[in-house]
Amino acid sequence: MCTTYRIIYSWIALVSAFSLTGCLASVRQRPTSVAPCVRETQQQIVLRWGDEDDSLQTMTRYSLNTKGEIFHYSGPIVDTIPETYLVHVELSEYCEMASSVNSSFLKTQALSVRGRRARYIEYINPHTDVFLRAMWNPDLSTFQSRDMRFEFEQLMEYIKKYRYL
Repeated sequence: MCTTYRIIYSWIALVSAFSLTGCLASVRQRPTSVAPCVRETQQQIVLRWGDEDDSLQTMTRYSLNTKGEIFHYSGPIVDTIPETYLVHVELSEYCEMASSVNSSFLKTQALSVRGRRARYIEYINPHTDVFLRAMWNPDLSTFQSRDMRFEFEQLMEYIKKYRYL
């Protein structure tokens, strides 16, 4: 009887080890280089988007760098924001995202409409000293914010897609 239990436990251990090895093999490695569409002057570009609540003094923010890495912060509005790595997107999809957000900023030259709550998208390139921020009230669906609302939803879809693979 002891031999039977040992065999069963050995099989369980063996199956568990194979399962764990399979899970570890399927973990996606973080990228080490920037996306192929990124030029030398664009390597420090950061796209940020999120929500702010002035009455609660809280924010939720996502940041995307040129390697396709997405970072997240949720908590009080503070000067130094401690972001944590969340997930990364495929580099070809990063190129699509960055191009689409850039096009929306070209179409929407100025958007700064906020209420108690604000939703925003930022495009930051420290190398060229470019800082663009579009902000709108998420409780209102205005004509002026339509492109940025679309971009915001697309960015959130990428997080959902990669976060729950």
